[in-house]
Amino acid sequence: MDAVYAANEEALIATGICTRKDLAALRSHQLAPAMKIVEHCMDRKYDIITFDEEQYPELLRKIYAPPVVLYVNGRLGKSPCISMVGTRHITPYGTAVAEHLAEGLAKAGVTVVSGMAAGVDTHAHKGAIKGGGKTYAILGCGLDTIYPASNRTLYQQISQSGAVISEFPPRAKPERHYFPIRNRIIAGVSWGTVVVEAGQKSGALITVGHALEMGRDVFAVPGSILSSMSKGTNQLLRDGAKPACKVEDILEEYSFLESTMPLPEKAPSPMPTNPPQTPVETPPAVKNVKKVPQGLNQQQTTIFNLLNTVPCHVDELALRANLPPNQVLAALTILEIQGLVRSAPGRRFYTV
Repeated sequence: MDAVYAANEEALIATGICTRKDLAALRSHQLAPAMKIVEHCMDRKYDIITFDEEQYPELLRKIYAPPVVLYVNGRLGKSPCISMVGTRHITPYGTAVAEHLAEGLAKAGVTVVSGMAAGVDTHAHKGAIKGGGKTYAILGCGLDTIYPASNRTLYQQISQSGAVISEFPPRAKPERHYFPIRNRIIAGVSWGTVVVEAGQKSGALITVGHALEMGRDVFAVPGSILSSMSKGTNQLLRDGAKPACKVEDILEEYSFLESTMPLPEKAPSPMPTNPPQTPVETPPAVKNVKKVPQGLNQQQTTIFNLLNTVPCHVDELALRANLPPNQVLAALTILEIQGLVRSAPGRRFYTV
C-alpha cells in the first residue's frame, strides 16, 4: 500500500489499474466535505472508528468489503455478538420469542445486534435492555435520523446501553437500497444470526445470505405452519439452519460462552452410608474409527482429523490446528483434490 502512494504517475498508469483521468480526479479531491462531517460528529459526540483502529469490530474486519469507517453513538465493547433479525410485521408469538431470546442472550453476556426496524428488531433490542445487557443497532441511514420515528426512546436507550452504528454519514436519510447494504454489517459483527419470524420474501433473508457467505451460523425459530410469518423460518430449518427453541440452543454452539451460561442448579447427591465394594471395571479406550488415508503429510493429516460431516470454517480449523489460515487452505486444497473433503459456502469444509 505504501508503494502505491509513493509511486509516480507514469508507474501507476503502467499498472493498468487507473488512467490519467482517474489520477486527475484523485488529485482534485477536496477534504472540506469530510472535515464538515468530522466537525458535525464532534458536536454530536459521535465516534468515528476507522478500519485500522483497535475499537473496530474484529469479526467485521474479516468480511468481504468491510466498511472503511463506522459512525458510532455509544460505545463498542469486546463481548461476543449474536444478531437477531426478522419481519417488520411481527405477530404476538414473534414478539414474545424475540424478547425472551434476547433477554437470555444478554444475561449470558452476549451483545444482541439488530437493525432497530419495526417488528423483530425493535423487540430484540428491548429484550436485551430488559436483560441488563448490551445491544447494537445497525442503521440503514445516518445517526441523526431516528427511523422509525416511534423508536426515539429506544434509540436513546440503545446508545446508553450499547451503541447505534452506521457506515453512512450522520445526515444521510434512509434510502431503500441502504438497508440491504447495512445487513452485511449486522451479519458481519456476529458469530451467528437468529431469524425469529420471516416470510418467504422477508428482507431478513438477505442477512441470512450474508451470514452464510461469511461462514457464520444461522439459527431459525420454528413457527406455525399456518402462519405466513413463519414460512421463511420453517424453510430455513428445512435447508439446514439450526433450530432455536430456547436460549441454550444458541449458547451451546459457542464454547467461549460456557462460563457465562445460566446453568440449572443441582442438589448435591447424598453420600451412601455403606458404599458397595464391588470393583469397577475400567472401560476400554474408545479408538478413533476414522481411517486416515495414506500419503498425507502432517498438516493434511491434522486438518483431516479435525473435520467431520458438519461443515467447519477455515478460521476455526486454523485456531484448532494452531496453523496459519493460508497453510490450512493449502492442506484443504490437496484434500479436496484427492476427494477426501468437500467445500461448502462461506469457506467451510467437511469430510465426504
